[in-house]
Order: sequence, then C-alpha cells, then structure tokens
Amino acid sequence: MSDTRAAKRKLIAWTVVCTVFGAMMSIQYHDVVLGGAALWSGLPDVASVYARVAAVRAYNQELYQKAHHMNQQILQLQNQAIAQGGQMADIERQLRAARILAGTVPVVGPGVQVTISDGKMDKVAMAQFITHDWDLRSVVNELFAAGADAVAINQARVTATTGIFCVGPVVRVGAMHLGPPFVIRAIGPSGVLRAALNLPGGPLDLLRSQNRGLTISAPIEERVIKIPAYEAPLTPLSGGETP
Repeated sequence: MSDTRAAKRKLIAWTVVCTVFGAMMSIQYHDVVLGGAALWSGLPDVASVYARVAAVRAYNQELYQKAHHMNQQILQLQNQAIAQGGQMADIERQLRAARILAGTVPVVGPGVQVTISDGKMDKVAMAQFITHDWDLRSVVNELFAAGADAVAINQARVTATTGIFCVGPVVRVGAMHLGPPFVIRAIGPSGVLRAALNLPGGPLDLLRSQNRGLTISAPIEERVIKIPAYEAPLTPLSGGETP
C-alpha cells in the first residue's frame, strides 16, 4: 500500500513538473521569435545576432528533449502504479486532461470543422481581402469558450500559450507558418460548438457581415476528428527560417 501511495505521489509530482515545463518552453520559444525579429531590425552586427538566435534555438531544442524524457518517466511511473494494483482511475483522468490542455498528446473524437479562405486579391486594398490573425483568434476563442477540448488550425495545435499573429502574407500559429485556406477543427460537444459558431453576432457572423470577400464555410459536425499534438521545430532550416 505504501508503494502505491508513493507511486501516486511521484506521478502527480511529475505531472505538475511536465505541465509547468511545457508552459515555460512555449513562452521561451515565443519570446525568441519576437525578440529575434527585433534584434535583426535594430542591430548592425548580423553575424552576432544570428549566432545568438542559433544559441537560443539550441537551448530550446535541449528543453524539448528534456520534456520528452519527463513525459516518458511519467508514463513509466503510471505503468508501475497500475502494476502495483493502485486505484489509478481518477489520476489517469486528471493526467489525460492535463496532457490535452498542454497539447502534448494527439486527440481523436467528435467535433466541428470550419474553413476560412481569402477573398479575391485587389492590389489597392489587398489587406481587406485576406484572413488576418485576429479573424482566426476570434474563432478559436469562441470554440474554447464553448467547451472545446482541443483546437487546431490546419496542422498546428492551438494551446493556451500558442501565439497567432500575421507574418507578411501568412499567419504564424505557434511555430508554423500557415496559408489559406485555414481549416479550423475542434474536438468537443459538436452540437454546442456548431451552435456557438453560428450565433448571431458571433465570429463567423461578423466576418460575413464585413463584406471582405472571405469564403467561410458552414460549421460541419464530424463524428471523428483527429488533432495532432503540439510540435515545434527542433532544428532551424537553412537560412535560419522555421517551417
């Protein structure tokens, strides 16, 4: 009995450590991206700036590897506690919920899907006809407020710490550059999620009323939606760019 309790305490402790660690890495990566952009524009010594960014990215890679190792240790402790005959149902549910919230595991389940595409471009007023970061944020926030367990834009998992912002002609979601069409998928109570998106004055209604030429599909309920785990690039591509 004492071994089971000890295993439970270890599992809970590792769960808290992993969740906090994941949040720290998300904030660190976000700061590196934004801070790196400021450094490039403000410092003349390009070589030293690039070296600094590369060093921080290497540090980020080390953090992600440590997080993966911690996750494996949590799984090992969980299996050990189950083997010892402990009552793990409540702890497993809490652990699963924490992992989904942190975006560290893929999720499969019923939900909704909606697609937003840019309008026809006009050289004079191009910004009017493209999908902006705040357009996507409004839809994502509405889905989470309606009880979505997990949300993704194209193949980019959106978590509580994921940044969504425009970078030139594309939208950056977390660590990924995305272009239209933007397929937003959410797992949760599909009827509630669809009703939330269709509310008068809701995000989709407002986008349609702006007459910007955006193509916005009706929210579709799906019995099976697959959303990947959050992933960030561990190694920069040539030229220092990330995918």
